[in-house]
Amino acid sequence: MSYQSVDRLPVVDLEPLEEMALKRWHKEGLPSGTSHISFLKMSELIQTGGVRVQPIPKFEEKIISEEKDYYSQITELGATVRRRKDAPNTFYGHTDFPIKTRNDWKEYQKLLNPADTAERLKGILDPENVKRLNASTEPVGLGFFPYFFRFGFYTMGMEKFLTAFYDEEDLIHEMFEQAAKVLIANLSLILGKIKIDFAHFCEDLAGKNGPLVSPTLYEKFWGPHQKPILKTLEEAGVPVICQWSAGEFEQLIPTMMEHGFNCTWPVERNPGMNPLNLRKKLGKKLRLGGGIPLKALIDGPEAIDHAIDQLMPLIKEGGFIPALDDMVPLECPFSHYRHMVERLQAIRLG
Repeated sequence: MSYQSVDRLPVVDLEPLEEMALKRWHKEGLPSGTSHISFLKMSELIQTGGVRVQPIPKFEEKIISEEKDYYSQITELGATVRRRKDAPNTFYGHTDFPIKTRNDWKEYQKLLNPADTAERLKGILDPENVKRLNASTEPVGLGFFPYFFRFGFYTMGMEKFLTAFYDEEDLIHEMFEQAAKVLIANLSLILGKIKIDFAHFCEDLAGKNGPLVSPTLYEKFWGPHQKPILKTLEEAGVPVICQWSAGEFEQLIPTMMEHGFNCTWPVERNPGMNPLNLRKKLGKKLRLGGGIPLKALIDGPEAIDHAIDQLMPLIKEGGFIPALDDMVPLECPFSHYRHMVERLQAIRLG
């Protein structure tokens, strides 16, 4: 990612797997109890445990209702989500939210005290864990989850959150400001003890037809609250600061770069994002990851090879890690995924 000479590519997942896909793979050659990463001898992005906008105390994650195949559960953020019983780590829609009024926010804000940072980082800063992370030969990263957009969506609901940018501007500024205080308090402790190679901000602030906020709204609401966070990362020497989002948000990227981002992934192809075009328009200051379309993985080896061949100019130039651009679904056979990994592992650059 620094455009240095290398002999081969790191082959990594930038997205998780759907649980149903993993169950299928265990029937198609992936040994039970073995991760696909270790079995296929892939590289791995090591996570510290995340930098979270987390209420303290957390909401009790209790099940409040059940159906035949689904159940509804309170999350640690206080929202209600619907989950499949056979794939509980993937949720299928939010159905209720803790922040419906300004009074709700005032009560919720009390749970976001930066002084509770040690509680939020419990386990992450244990001496043995710090020693393990600092000894890692793989890149160590911070995942900001939820970040501003997800935090608002998960606690208010999408419709109320998006209309609040127009109807309740002060509320959005207060929420983002409080979230930033919590995140900076987390960062100050983590960066003082652990060497961080990359940070990625988990937003999902776009859909297939474009971003869910305009560049003007992004500058107005994200700008004043996230610049101190990005500055903290830059001053700590974190080399890769990545905007993680699915969907098509190309028109937001120049502003993001002005704020301090220098990377984006997974560059989802289905809505029209293309790493080749992004490099041509925005130059080498923007590092990239992803860009291998999920459809190619489902279609099979010929489509996978074609997708990788298209990306070879970027692969050779550097500042780009090719990887799948979406979660692996049930429709993807293990043999197709294995082909993609082995094809990437065979590329030599030295």
